[in-house]
Amino acid sequence: MRPRVKFWLETPSGEYLMGPGLYRLLRAVAEHSSLKEGARRIGVSYRKAWEQVREAEARLGFALLRKHSGGESGGGSELTPEAQALLARYAKVVEGLERVVREQFAQAFEPVE
Repeated sequence: MRPRVKFWLETPSGEYLMGPGLYRLLRAVAEHSSLKEGARRIGVSYRKAWEQVREAEARLGFALLRKHSGGESGGGSELTPEAQALLARYAKVVEGLERVVREQFAQAFEPVE
């Protein structure tokens, strides 16, 4: 048995902003410099990925991706500085939550002799 933590961000009115799925997508985009490739790597369609990014951008009030048109080397995408900061802060919270949950889990489910 092991604990799992699922953490997401919402607007004050309860609208979804970001969770593990969008986090994984943005990390994949950063790693592969492409929304299309990032979406493929995490197993979602390009259309769904693009929709998630647009919805999050609208609710957050800032761009997550900077897109580059094609050309000799093809197009691509990179995270904006705001998106990079958001991912870093999100990861920090998740790491802290996971640590606390592991500690609480160990205390609550210690082997009883």
